[in-house]
Amino acid sequence: MRVIIRADGNQEIAMGHMMRCLSIADALRAEGAEAVFVTAGRESLTLLRERGYEPFVLESSYREMESELERFEIYFRQHPAELILVDSYFVTRRYMETVGSWTRTAWMDDLGERVYPADVLIDYNIYGKELPYEEAYRQAGIRLPGLRLLGCEYAPLRTQFANGIHSRIQERVSDVLITTGGGDAANVAGELCRRLAVEIRQGRHPDIRYHVVCGPFSGQKEMLKQFAGEHPAFRIHENVTDMCKLMEECDIAVSAAGSTMYELCSLRLPAVCFTFAENQLRMAACFDAVTDIRYVGNVTEERDAVLCRLLEQISRLEQDSALRRRIRRQMEGLTDGRGAGRLARALLAAAGQETDTGSEG
Repeated sequence: MRVIIRADGNQEIAMGHMMRCLSIADALRAEGAEAVFVTAGRESLTLLRERGYEPFVLESSYREMESELERFEIYFRQHPAELILVDSYFVTRRYMETVGSWTRTAWMDDLGERVYPADVLIDYNIYGKELPYEEAYRQAGIRLPGLRLLGCEYAPLRTQFANGIHSRIQERVSDVLITTGGGDAANVAGELCRRLAVEIRQGRHPDIRYHVVCGPFSGQKEMLKQFAGEHPAFRIHENVTDMCKLMEECDIAVSAAGSTMYELCSLRLPAVCFTFAENQLRMAACFDAVTDIRYVGNVTEERDAVLCRLLEQISRLEQDSALRRRIRRQMEGLTDGRGAGRLARALLAAAGQETDTGSEG
């Protein structure tokens, strides 16, 4: 069975869509299916090739998806598939209707604000089951997808997270992870490190190492490496292939509110989160509401205030072992890291069926 995945990753939209689709593609392969990527541009070529995928590039604008339909259809007719999974915020109703006339379709959503025709709806977020999809589809006059895969149990994490459970539980914090997304246009990592270094010189954070993940589209790599060379408490990690191992070496984390939050939950690694994009707000607010993981704000709107709050929460997590234990317990019930496999099996089942498959989640 063949599944086409239509997704993009670049400096403007970062890598969240591509990374979660790669997890699904790997899980599809593990189930014996063929997964093929179709992208608008070439920005993700290196990443996809490193993971063993040779994508078809439409040479189109990722923001104007309808303009690619003619070329996409030519490709599809030459290389048909039983299902097309679309993961983009720039999709339109016409786009999904057109693609749906070729074969079965799945659509990945995060927000619940707009709805599109598809055979399968995926929203793996912590709030996915609470969104009023049935009402939204009714109001839009679109048939509700027959299969709805909703909630954290479908979070498509990388295979390395499938075993879950963080093995490093200790009373004293010695290692802190800082991960700010694929691009970090606001230079959160660099400024946070600079402010932490000031506090270290003041005698705070003794004997703590800070592990900074440098994303593929970061424009701060050289600056961060130079900074780490001058400040031994900081270590820069580029091209991380085993994020699970790095997380297991840490006691707490600072993270942008994206799929990384579910990876942290699968390992029960206490965290503080911030946002840099509108689509992250609901997730961050929900984590803040149902757990003791604090959301400190949108860095594009109040950068200095967010950085100050991050420093406060880092210190709080470093000093409060009871808080860290409480967050671990709260994370335990959210995801086990096996969501990609569940998604892959459900998609393949949907692709092979003649009629609607019902709903899950």
